[in-house]
Amino acid sequence: MNDRTPTQFMKKIRVLIINNELDEALKTLRAFLNGSPKLNEAIQQSARYQRVKEQIRLGTIRHEDANVDINQITASILGLLTDLDEAISANTDLQEETQQATTKIVNSKNVVSNSTITAGGNVHIGDKAVKNSTQNAEKIYNIDHIDNANFS
Repeated sequence: MNDRTPTQFMKKIRVLIINNELDEALKTLRAFLNGSPKLNEAIQQSARYQRVKEQIRLGTIRHEDANVDINQITASILGLLTDLDEAISANTDLQEETQQATTKIVNSKNVVSNSTITAGGNVHIGDKAVKNSTQNAEKIYNIDHIDNANFS
């Protein structure tokens, strides 16, 4: 999907929610709102979702309560997206700001999403050379330098 406009970016977030990919939806939302005053709302919902997942893992929350919490988080995200849709429609300055932010994310170098990178020899990620490297990652952002790292 081409995420070049704020509307398309928000549509992607909604599709992730439809597909029950709340983690990815929250990551995408945080990236989209980076530098915006609304970022704090996305961070709050992300933290809330992580707490619910932890409670589920620890068995300290009933299934019904976890579902209610997750539904509330989802509703909050959708409400935020609706507010953003309305604000963008009403404010041309905000339209330009969100367009620039979206373009910046989409056109960033050193962004890898849902990919496995396996390489031997010399590989260039961004402006740096990496030798004999295997990296499995859901996302990698803004790599400047990796030296003798073990991510396991």
